[in-house]
Formats: sequence, C-alpha cells, structure tokens
Amino acid sequence: MERCAVCGAEEFIPYVCRYCGRVHCVYHRLPENHECPNIQQARAPKPPIIRVEQRSSGANLRLIRAPKLSSLSSRELYALTAALLVLGFSFSMRYVFGGLRPLEILEIFLLTLLVIGTGFLGHELAHKFSAQRYGCWAEFKLWTVGAIMALLFAVISQGNFIFAAPGAVYIASRSSYFGEGIDRKANGIISLVGPLVNIGAAAIFGLALVVSTALGFGDVVVGQSFYFLQVGVQINLLLGAFNMIPFFILDGQKVFTWDRRVWAAVAIPLWIAAVAVSVFHIL
Repeated sequence: MERCAVCGAEEFIPYVCRYCGRVHCVYHRLPENHECPNIQQARAPKPPIIRVEQRSSGANLRLIRAPKLSSLSSRELYALTAALLVLGFSFSMRYVFGGLRPLEILEIFLLTLLVIGTGFLGHELAHKFSAQRYGCWAEFKLWTVGAIMALLFAVISQGNFIFAAPGAVYIASRSSYFGEGIDRKANGIISLVGPLVNIGAAAIFGLALVVSTALGFGDVVVGQSFYFLQVGVQINLLLGAFNMIPFFILDGQKVFTWDRRVWAAVAIPLWIAAVAVSVFHIL
C-alpha cells in the first residue's frame, strides 16, 4: 500500500495530487493541507466579469469576460530560455564542425535562435496564451531528458541528426465556470493556433526572401542571413505540417476531432507547401 507523503499513513486508495504528483491520505489530499509546492496552479482564477448594459432598444446586453491570467512566471522564463539555447546549439552544431571562424559560428547561432524562436517557441506560446483565454492553466515546462538528448544527438551526429524535444506547454482546465474540461471546439482552437503561427512566420520569412531577391540583395546580404531566410520558411512549414498530422497527441488530432473541414483547409495546403519547399527546393 502507498503511504502519505506528509504523515506516513498507509492508504488503500491513495490520493495523488495532480499538481505535485505525490501521494497523500484523505486528511492531506488538498493542496492547502500538504503545502503543495505548486499550489498556485491549484488556485482558480477570479470569477468572470459580468457587465450589464442598457441599450436604446430597451434590451439588456450581458458581456462576460474572463479575468486576465498571469503571463509568464520566472520559472517559465527560465524554461523557455533554456529550451531556446538548447535548440540554438543543436541546430548550429553542424557549422561548429564545418571549420568556420568563431565570429561566423556566432552569427549562425544568433540567426538560428531567430529561426527557432519564431518556429518552436512561437508555436508553443500560441498554445499557452490561447489556452489562458479559455480560463485554463497553461505553462511551458522544460523536459530535461529531451534537452540533454537533443544536445547529445547533435554532438554525436555532428549536427546531421537532431532530436528536438526540450519542452512543451502543459494545459489543464482549472475554472469551474468554464466547465470541468475543455470542449472539443476550445481544444481544437487551442491546438490550431500553433500551426497557424508557423504559417504566419513562414509567410514573413518568405516575404522577406522575395523582397531581398527582387531588390538584388541575395548576393550581398551579410554572412548567412539570406540563407537563413530560406531556412525560416522551411522549418516553420515543416513544423506546422508535422503537427497537423491527425495522430495521437499532435495538434492535428484535436483539430480533426473538432472540425474535419477546418483541419483539411489548413493541413492539406500546408502539407503541399512543406513538400514543395523541401523536395523541389522552390526557394
């Protein structure tokens, strides 16, 4: 039998705290009773703001707005920074072994941070902020094992094979007035915004690439900048296309469950664009 983490009492049916993961007895099951280290996650936000306005027609209009939730905690900023640095080092590793000068490697590293930041972190933060709009608890957490594996694979393969999974946004419904769980539509929208951010980022990189080419800057852009505009388009399209696969825990599965027409309207053109850019090198 399991024992309570606070008093050591044996419990035939133990209570596992959803916020810290430890086992507790019936008397210490609540986060307040066992001084849960993640108690802030257990506290629901304030009730929704309801305002009643009087229209000239005589009808009342009730406006319901959820209170603004916290944005980024210091712990989350640390996790995001660590994940970004891990990705930057991993995707820059091939150039470290390429015999480039230190300043050239530094330039490539900074450009990689820009590309990865708009792709990976932009995708994850879109999930976070959209989930918060629905009253959910959402936080980016660093996966230490995944971060270490990314660095190891990058070093061993000299940058030719990257396993990049340093963290993800964890989402949980915590507001009773929004329901005990997230409905299919809300879950679908929260999942869809990540790939949409990748599409938007790819469009921005692509526009910058077209403008640079049209103005004849392709051969004179400093260092690797022009090349990384192409990489920005490709990585964002591939990341968005991969996540729209309707399988398991990927975003595509949740969007597909919500509305197949919306999923098809986003996924199919995105897959075509990703294949065209990667295989046929249209850029």
